[in-house]
Amino acid sequence: MSQVVLLSGGIDSLVCAELARAAGSLAGCVFVDYGHPAQVPEGWKAFAYCGERAVPLKVVHVFGLDLGDMGTHKGARVVPSRNAVLLSAAANVLPALDNESLVIGVNADDADDYEDCRPAFVSRMSAALGVPIAAPLMGYNKRAIVAEARRLGLSPSDAWSCYTAGPTPCGECPSCRLALDAWSAP
Repeated sequence: MSQVVLLSGGIDSLVCAELARAAGSLAGCVFVDYGHPAQVPEGWKAFAYCGERAVPLKVVHVFGLDLGDMGTHKGARVVPSRNAVLLSAAANVLPALDNESLVIGVNADDADDYEDCRPAFVSRMSAALGVPIAAPLMGYNKRAIVAEARRLGLSPSDAWSCYTAGPTPCGECPSCRLALDAWSAP
């Protein structure tokens, strides 16, 4: 079955895309611009990945979301119903990519902080959208994801793993700390 990957430009979704591509099932990717602080650097990484590999990319713009504490909070950042919105937007463009299944890069580390990164949520969204949704990294922590990224030939420069926008990652947000720890592990 071919798959469409919800591609944020972070290492989790890039690993999902590479896994699908390596299996010969990657039909395309969807990047959702929903106005979050890191949308530009994440978008550039998503565009670069798809452009370098000749993978079709659809971009969906979602306006007016309540970004909650996304721009100001130093800890876990919660955008209410974020993955429900992202999966719904991606499901909307599946026909344009001639496809009927989605992949999302939620993982074990995300599941600790975010309700919408847990198996029950993915299962409920799949049923609600009437679309099969795969979450191949659900049991992986960041170190396991980075190990898989290395195996697939991805590097830290391929992804944007920071909650903020800027010329370089902030190095302080929880996403940066997890990524730095994972990439520095042997």
